[in-house]
Amino acid sequence: MRRLSLLVLLATLAGCSGGQRAACGPAEAVVENASSLAVEQLYLAPAAGAGWGPDLLDQTPGLPAAGRMPLAIGGPGPWRLRLVWVNGRAIELGGIDGCRTRHIILRDDILTAG
Repeated sequence: MRRLSLLVLLATLAGCSGGQRAACGPAEAVVENASSLAVEQLYLAPAAGAGWGPDLLDQTPGLPAAGRMPLAIGGPGPWRLRLVWVNGRAIELGGIDGCRTRHIILRDDILTAG
């Protein structure tokens, strides 16, 4: 009887998940600047939000070429990222999964997350 109750409970819990993705908490990714220029501004915002919010490099000297830095991602997202080089050129990437993204690489012509 106990075994049957446990099986019923497990089946019920499995049915409640309905294939939904489990929530994740804040995570940390590494941003790597593999471009030839330093980055002077970095923004991370929810994909559905308006605007970019504060510059995450505002209190730092920036992210030099060949530099790396941690980036806190506040939950599953999706998120969008904007980087601005010292020459004013900008690059953006959307659809960042805060639960899975652990490495973001900036090159001269592309920004990738994985």
